[in-house]
Amino acid sequence: MLGGCKGVRPAFNEIPPTLVAMARTIEFDVEALIGKLDVLQKVQLPYAGNRALWALKPKLRGALQDEMRSRFRAPVPLTLNSPFLRIDGLEMAISIKPDKVAKGSDPASYLYPVTAERGVGGTREAYPTVATRKLRNMGLIDSSSFLVPYLGGRGVRTRNGRMIPAQYREALAGVLADDRMRSGWRYFLTPDPRSKRGQKGKTFPPGIYRVKGRNDIQMLFGIAKTRTAPVIFPFGDLIEQKANDLLPSLLSKALADALR
Repeated sequence: MLGGCKGVRPAFNEIPPTLVAMARTIEFDVEALIGKLDVLQKVQLPYAGNRALWALKPKLRGALQDEMRSRFRAPVPLTLNSPFLRIDGLEMAISIKPDKVAKGSDPASYLYPVTAERGVGGTREAYPTVATRKLRNMGLIDSSSFLVPYLGGRGVRTRNGRMIPAQYREALAGVLADDRMRSGWRYFLTPDPRSKRGQKGKTFPPGIYRVKGRNDIQMLFGIAKTRTAPVIFPFGDLIEQKANDLLPSLLSKALADALR
């Protein structure tokens, strides 16, 4: 907030009420930022403050994107484009877009577990992938289980240290198909509540596998209980620090321009 009006408010938009605690209001005292104002400056403050926020907007968005690049491993464009800033008078609302993504997850949901309020660290429960939610909803794994890509496994295809999305889709389609066959591979889930006999009497660690022929068996996913994600992206603190660094010069310039 600038000059007693609401200023920079970081928040996560349109997500469940339990996440509203992520929001906090950061208020700025203009005279503490740039010194005592004279009468003419105070008259121009609403206009100059609004102009300063508009100048601040792309800088904050860029700073958040830079932090995402440094803190996340190869962030996808959907993540980098997720910071959303809206200005109303002397108030700027900053959030992560809750975009509905076809066959995917919205940034506000999957980024929440790795964000933190002031002074909060530790871990939060990870956000389940589409494949995990699909198997949970069908009752094939329980509600506390997560699919975990077996990245060191033979046959697992990766890009930037992650399993490629196409392999997620292939494995899920293979497990759910009636004949369990796709592209010459047969897929199976273990344990599989749909099967009373298990997998030919053999014991495998819980997960999703694909098999070709009699002996070529490859593990694609393990199944873990209640995964956690480290809190590595202090959303609100980053905004406050950057705004404190940039607002004084931007506001001083906006006031000087208004008085010309």
